[in-house]
Amino acid sequence: MDVRELMQILEQTYPSPIDADHDGNTNKKQLWARTRKYLYQYRANLSRNTSSGIELPTKKRKRTTRNRGPLTRTHIQQIISFLETTFPNQPELQAHILQSTPRILSKYHSVESRLLPTVEFLKELYGDMAGSDGKKGTMFYEAIKRNSNLLLVRGVGYVGGENTRSGNESDDTNSSSSEEVEAYLENVVGISSQGIAKLKNNQPTLFQLSLKNKVQPAVEYLLTLLGHSSSMKSIPTKQTKQLVKIVTNHPNLLQLGVDSNLKPTALFLRDYCELTDNELATIVGSNPSVLGLAVDGNLRPKMQLLTNVLANGTKQGSNAESDGTKTALRKSILKHPQVLALSSSNICTKVDYFDTIDVRSNSGNNDNTLAARLLMTAPSVYSLSLADNIRPKVDYLAVLWGWSSLSDKLVECPLLTLSMDNIQQTLSFYNMTGYIDLPTNENREGISPQNAGNVRSRYIATSLYNRLLPRWNFLLKEQERKEQLLGVLALNDDTSRIETSKYNLPSSNTPSDKVLLPPLHLLAGASDEVFCHQLNLSLSEYTTFKEEAVPRLKFNSQFDRWLKTGKPIDVITL
Repeated sequence: MDVRELMQILEQTYPSPIDADHDGNTNKKQLWARTRKYLYQYRANLSRNTSSGIELPTKKRKRTTRNRGPLTRTHIQQIISFLETTFPNQPELQAHILQSTPRILSKYHSVESRLLPTVEFLKELYGDMAGSDGKKGTMFYEAIKRNSNLLLVRGVGYVGGENTRSGNESDDTNSSSSEEVEAYLENVVGISSQGIAKLKNNQPTLFQLSLKNKVQPAVEYLLTLLGHSSSMKSIPTKQTKQLVKIVTNHPNLLQLGVDSNLKPTALFLRDYCELTDNELATIVGSNPSVLGLAVDGNLRPKMQLLTNVLANGTKQGSNAESDGTKTALRKSILKHPQVLALSSSNICTKVDYFDTIDVRSNSGNNDNTLAARLLMTAPSVYSLSLADNIRPKVDYLAVLWGWSSLSDKLVECPLLTLSMDNIQQTLSFYNMTGYIDLPTNENREGISPQNAGNVRSRYIATSLYNRLLPRWNFLLKEQERKEQLLGVLALNDDTSRIETSKYNLPSSNTPSDKVLLPPLHLLAGASDEVFCHQLNLSLSEYTTFKEEAVPRLKFNSQFDRWLKTGKPIDVITL
């Protein structure tokens, strides 16, 4: 039959609803576009195989032309009948399947051997699981609506060209029931019922794998990589949690062969980076998806790229095989294993951008490039979005410090790993306390190295809530206490008993010409012991104050008001 005739059957069986602009024909063409395209391709492939005159190899010919003939009205009706039986009274879902997965039309020859067993498997898998409507048994229909390709899953009911539902006995070592896989994951691995439901929802094909040949060997090998014996007995709690997390979030790893996929990848990582077993366990635990990457097609060229970035961008020279370069790569990957999940093009784009910063900072030589230094000291920067995260922060800091020193200051501490809000709030703190003088407008006009250049990178990275705010408010509290005590003693003409502080913080009682701020390196950079010792403060009193103040400061609405108006934070009455 002609494609137009086949499409007419489908469109008449499933008439398109009238859309909002009443353009029914246009809407219908859009809905059935994929189906129409598939039918034309199907016919073209069929014509090419039968009329080209080229003899295909036997294996390829069997795979290409097996049971494939021209689609007829009868064939289309067989698939429609299958859908109506499987999804009764749901014409919208039936039409959606034909529109999103038109390949199902060519499966008219395997309705009994493949489609029906697959439906039976999926219904058994989802069972009475409720969908978003809260009704029992509706999860199956939601799963098909979300991914209709599930109906074409291979390996259910049809294996090796033979119908497993025939009288032939199946090989118990190559197949397992979904109940066996589910029982193993829940009772042996320790995945909760909620985790099992998540797996069924996101990776239902996992439950049709062979337990003995696929799931169990993969789980036991993952345990070995995590530093435990392959036995599932007496697994430490930490490794149990790691294993459950890996299986729940990366179920595709259980579909990979141990000897053909998982083990070669793990051995490559260990040998290339000269990792110990514990270090390999750290990488697998932090970034399990790395085990699913191809060695030759992904990991090897990516490792070489990262090695070149380090070798060409440091004083160690261009020898990518040097011990120093290998050590730097190993440390970088251990700090942030997720860098291996990035594409090579993603890494190259960021390296190029960091190189432009070097050029603008007049440090564009090949020794200690910004790209290499960030890869060694803060590799997590490479996982950030260039357009939405890295570039806005660099532009802001370039206005703050100027381009000439920007490259060096960006690697003084992992500043680029902070959020823009974090950076701006910390600078606002220094501005409100008088350490710098920044304009309050949002367009950054007036910001320059002259009024903010004394704030070093590490001071911007200092914790606002765990260090700066507690210390500042404690100093204010001590200053107020001494002022009150001085007032009382002044009435008795006995002011000699109180030790005056050599620093005066800005407050309502302190004239502007009397303000003398403590050094920023003490407020932001020193330890609590040094901070209290240098400023003649009680360490025990400050520690108690800090423990009480920090939880409240983090949720204090007064802080936002203080940044805007300068009104002091009342830590005591929170």
